[in-house]
Parts: sequence; structure tokens; C-alpha cells
Amino acid sequence: MTAPASSPPAVRVGFAIGLVCLAAFTFAILFALVKSLDGRFHPMQTLLMRHGIGFALSLPFVLRAGRAAWVTDRPGAHALRAVYGLVSTVLLFYAVAHMPLATATAISFSMPLFLTLLSMPLLGERVGWRRATATVVGFGGVLIVVDPGGGLGLAALAALASAVFYALAVIAVRQLGRTEPAARVYVYYCLANIVVCGLAMPWLWVQPAPEDWAIFLGIGALGAAAQYCFIMAYRSAPATIIAPFDYAQIPFALAIGWLVWRELPLTQSFLGGAIIVASGLYIWRRESRLAAAAEGVTPGRAG
Repeated sequence: MTAPASSPPAVRVGFAIGLVCLAAFTFAILFALVKSLDGRFHPMQTLLMRHGIGFALSLPFVLRAGRAAWVTDRPGAHALRAVYGLVSTVLLFYAVAHMPLATATAISFSMPLFLTLLSMPLLGERVGWRRATATVVGFGGVLIVVDPGGGLGLAALAALASAVFYALAVIAVRQLGRTEPAARVYVYYCLANIVVCGLAMPWLWVQPAPEDWAIFLGIGALGAAAQYCFIMAYRSAPATIIAPFDYAQIPFALAIGWLVWRELPLTQSFLGGAIIVASGLYIWRRESRLAAAAEGVTPGRAG
């Protein structure tokens, strides 16, 4: 089938997919570095390092954006988005430190399921029976991974709560995106994390050893690099094409967890993770088709 005239060139699509996969790999390494800290630092201290170092490294790009990156008339909306993101990341850092890396990653990818549920009351979006059914099936996969009667306990609940707050953060970003450029959302999010985590340090700070500083530097640099890859990818191709490749983070996390810690998630984690991914991909596909239909475009069949 001939692609529509508005479709981006295949070279740019391939470039964008490569960037998303690179970002997914970078995030998997970032979370592995967080896990390597072995819970010796409070997640808020790790988050302070992640955003403080990352923001310092990205400052030249922020300054290039000029006044548009700083001036806003929606400080409350930025603050709310920052709270959601901060809570989500702190919970995920805790989960990564206390459970297999691939399992924590798989649970975090239940975010689209919560996003579908929360979009109805918060964004006024209508969810048809197909997406509703996929969401219910996906939550079945979540229950299989979390295993309420098993041994994952608090760490699994933290990963699940992280996915809920991640979905709230995505909804907040959607609402901000109607008036705020991406650079401004990024700046206020980073600064809010730095300020809030910094204020907590008199009670939470643990002096890092030299090797810990090296890990923190890696976390900050990788976070900034992954963020840049995502921005460049979504500028190069439509989200409807490249979003599914973000799931590459799960096999990357699985490989790193096995190679470094010899972690091999339980069979239930593989099964539940597969259900979560399949449900998320179906929801993504359904939303893409509905968006294309609303624009009067019939999506072609791949392959």
C-alpha cells in the first residue's frame, strides 16, 4: 500500500525508532545503576542527583530555548505535574532497589492501563468496549506479576503505585501541552524535583563514597541522554509509529538483570509481563486507529 503523502520518509522513521530503542536501553542501564546503589541512599537523594546533574548537562540546550523555557502563567499546573512525576520516580527507584529489575520494569509498563482509566474522568475521553476489555485483561496481567499472595510485597506495590502516578503525570503533561512548549515543561519539572529533594536533604543525606559519585554522575548523564533521544525521536516521526518500541526497555532490563545479578524473574512475571505488554500495545493500536479515523485517514497495514 502506498504511504500517504504526509507520512515521514522511511529514513526518518527508522532513525526515530533507533532513537527510541536507544533511549529504552539507556533507561534500563540507568535503573541498573540505581539498583547497584543497593538501597544505601534514599530515593529522593538519588532523584536529586539524577535531575541536578542531568539539568546541568542539558543547560546549554535550555539556554538556547531562551525566554520560552522559563516564562509561564501556569505555575500551579507545572507544580502538579512535578509532584506526580516526583512521587512516581521515588516509588520506582525504591522498587528497582528491592526486586528484580525486569519485574519492576514490567509492572511500570502498566501505566497505559491506568492512563486509559484516568483519561475518562480527568480528560473527558470516551473509552469503548475494546479498550476497556484490553484494560481489564492488562490488569489481570498486573495481578499475575504482583502476586498479592507471593513474596514481592511492598516493592511490587511501590512499582504499581509508581505506574499510577506516572499516568497522572502523563495526563498533566497532556493538559500542559495545550499551551506550554516541551522545553518549559522539562525545565519546571527538573527545577521542582531539585528544590523539593534538596529541601529534604538535611534529614536524608548520606555522604557518597567516590565510587558512588561516579554512579550518580552516570545516572544524571544517562537520564539527560535518554530524555534527549526521546525528544529527537518524537520530532522525527509520529508517536503512533514509534511509541510501541519503548517496550524494548523490558527485554533490555531482563538481559541486564540476568547478566549482572543473575536475576531470572518467576514464570508468572514472564506471563503477566507479556499480558501487560500485549494489552498496552492493543490500547496504543486502538487509539492510533481512532485518531487516524478522526482525521479522515485510513491507516495502512504493516508488512
